[in-house]
Amino acid sequence: MKKALFFIESILTAVLFAGCASTPDTPEQHSIENAREHKSLFDDFQKQSAKIVESGGIAAVGIAESRSLEIALSKAKMNARRELAQMLETKIESLQKSFTEETGLAADAEILSQFSSTAKSITSQQIRGSAAKELKYEAGSETITACALMELNPKIILDQFEKEEQLYTRFRASKAYEELDKEIKEYEAYKKEQQGLFSAQ
Repeated sequence: MKKALFFIESILTAVLFAGCASTPDTPEQHSIENAREHKSLFDDFQKQSAKIVESGGIAAVGIAESRSLEIALSKAKMNARRELAQMLETKIESLQKSFTEETGLAADAEILSQFSSTAKSITSQQIRGSAAKELKYEAGSETITACALMELNPKIILDQFEKEEQLYTRFRASKAYEELDKEIKEYEAYKKEQQGLFSAQ
């Protein structure tokens, strides 16, 4: 009798272990795994973006999900461009504040208007429709997650200022110009370094 009970217990134990081994991943487990993959992808692009910004450039990352790869990539680029435009606007506002505080032109409506038009011109001419520096995507069980990295050379701000002769003449004599010029040189040095690393590979 004891042998029979032991035999039955052994069979039940084996069945339980087999059931545990063959239990499929739950939706929650899939979600956790997908989230880790997406975070890794996003973090990689964020590190690249931070490096570009630290080197004087302007960069932003966009992320999007869709069942369609084409739509996911398109939305990711759109989100990155939106973020890039906001960063550019903040950058120009910072230059404007520094410039007007130094020159005492904070109440000059024409100067303020020229700064504003510079931001709008760059957004419409340089950012809208621009190509991504890098695109990546990962396919999940149901959707595709795409990431886009967008990058701008800060020199485009100076190039746009040059079109506003009155503004550019005054701006060139300010510390704000020196700050921007320094960032441009740092960014160009960074790009040369990156090109050198790429050529060496």
